[in-house]
Amino acid sequence: MRKKWETHMKHRNFRHLAIALLWTLLSAAPALAGSLTVTYLYNLSDFNGVVPYDSARVVLDEVNSESFVVSGGSIDIYNASGMQVFHIDSDRELGGVYDAAVDETGNILLLTYKDGIYSIVTCNYRGEPYKSAALKNLPPEFEDFRPSRIAYRNGKLYLVSLTGMQVVVVDTEATFLVGYDFAALVVLSDQERADTGLGGFWVDHNDNMFYVIPALGKAYQCAPDGTASQHGQRGSSAGKFGVPYGIATDRLGNQYITDKLRGAVMVYDKDFKFIKEFGFRGLRPGNLIVPNEIAIDTVNNRVYVSQMRHRGVNVYQLSYE
Repeated sequence: MRKKWETHMKHRNFRHLAIALLWTLLSAAPALAGSLTVTYLYNLSDFNGVVPYDSARVVLDEVNSESFVVSGGSIDIYNASGMQVFHIDSDRELGGVYDAAVDETGNILLLTYKDGIYSIVTCNYRGEPYKSAALKNLPPEFEDFRPSRIAYRNGKLYLVSLTGMQVVVVDTEATFLVGYDFAALVVLSDQERADTGLGGFWVDHNDNMFYVIPALGKAYQCAPDGTASQHGQRGSSAGKFGVPYGIATDRLGNQYITDKLRGAVMVYDKDFKFIKEFGFRGLRPGNLIVPNEIAIDTVNNRVYVSQMRHRGVNVYQLSYE
């Protein structure tokens, strides 16, 4: 069972400061393409065995080494050993719960929709809501914004419309700060926007945004100032895309991209030079079946990959030699 709330809160602030310092020191180390080792550890499990999620979303609490799996409107919390320690059912009074994020104090931030209003609902670690803020002050160009994803980084919330290919950044009171139109950056028409959509989305510790447009077979990086770059090409050889989808970065800036068709995770350095791939299609432990979402704990150097066909979430250890 999870530790008592008083002890839980007593150590969080200290841990957050220590983790922030550690991450700053580690991220300054050079990336060596030939020194990265990826080892399969386990699948997220409960006392009945592997939890058979299908295309679940994984959210990480790097301060407390916990992982949160969002699936079907509920949230399961796992400890550092990959065992489920808590389950939270969504409160129907909140409306539809689309996604969740976790801040550095352990609060759970829910993206909800009720009565035509998108809101950020803040809950304690037990999933008990104590604050709600409606999305507000959107400029005219985002008046039709319909978010389905939420991410937290450095005191800001990133709300993502996967179908609309837009991102709105808000503060913790859900007040608009800045917006990005990824479809406009690649010059898509309204029809092309509707037919395309985003795959995975990730924000690193420097507020750089990473995302994939599966239909175009490209991975993108967008800086906070809106400057964007694109990478990747389709093909059957190692390092080329089949159907790319999820994306995340490690503490060295390496990019990890899941490929549904290849059944693997491909790794590129920060300049998008191919390093290696891992996982591979199969039914053995560590193999992947249609890998979907990916998340990386940059403190404990662990990679979480969700997959389809009720194969659950694989966890891998990264080693830098």
